[in-house]
Amino acid sequence: MSWLLRIDPLTKGIWLLSTGLAVMISTQVEWQAGWFLAVLLIALTGSGWTAQRWKMVGVWIGGFALPLMLFQWLVLPGDTPWLTAGKLTLTREAGLQSSALTLRAMSLFLSSLVYAGTTAPRDVVLAMSRYLRLPDRFAYAAAIALRFVPILLAETARIRHAERLRRLVPPHSVAERLERLQRVIAGAAAHTLRRVQDVATAMEAKRFGAAPRTYRRRLVFAAPGIGLALASALAAAATWWYG
Repeated sequence: MSWLLRIDPLTKGIWLLSTGLAVMISTQVEWQAGWFLAVLLIALTGSGWTAQRWKMVGVWIGGFALPLMLFQWLVLPGDTPWLTAGKLTLTREAGLQSSALTLRAMSLFLSSLVYAGTTAPRDVVLAMSRYLRLPDRFAYAAAIALRFVPILLAETARIRHAERLRRLVPPHSVAERLERLQRVIAGAAAHTLRRVQDVATAMEAKRFGAAPRTYRRRLVFAAPGIGLALASALAAAATWWYG
């Protein structure tokens, strides 16, 4: 079991919140690159993901980040020309700003994905209801949202595996790839919605919210989690002060 899976959701949530605040505060590309590398290092060492999952995450990040960076580079203002092609001029200032904004989006996406993939929904319910004293409806809404990401990843992998078993012809053109992607997304979304409906029906059948809940489980606040929370909070404070 990876070390992130053994950390409680509260201290891990402090890391997630500190990362989000830090990347939203800073506008310098150096700080954004540092935070993204830190999130990537934590994900590589603590997520326990397989190579196939990392390949899928890399495709998602690359497919989102590269078009975003290019679009922002084209529309953001700047004074120092860096590359000129006809009437198109790319400036150094726009390049740095677009890189910072893209790294910010990548840090937010990857940190959220790591938290969702390494946190048990029942621990989130326990942390929010018993320790943070939040209403059960908020706690279970957060737990269902966390379950959505792993279910979506697993269903996407099953659909791709089913297509390979049926010996479908691999797509070659861009139109065929987009059609295949649309088919996979539609199937995964339909299955996920059915799962959510089943959970809602089960909660309604068990009279959710009719009486106060009791809890047998307890969270263990281990030293790695406390250290991660303190280090991320201090790093966020340093980003706010210097970045």
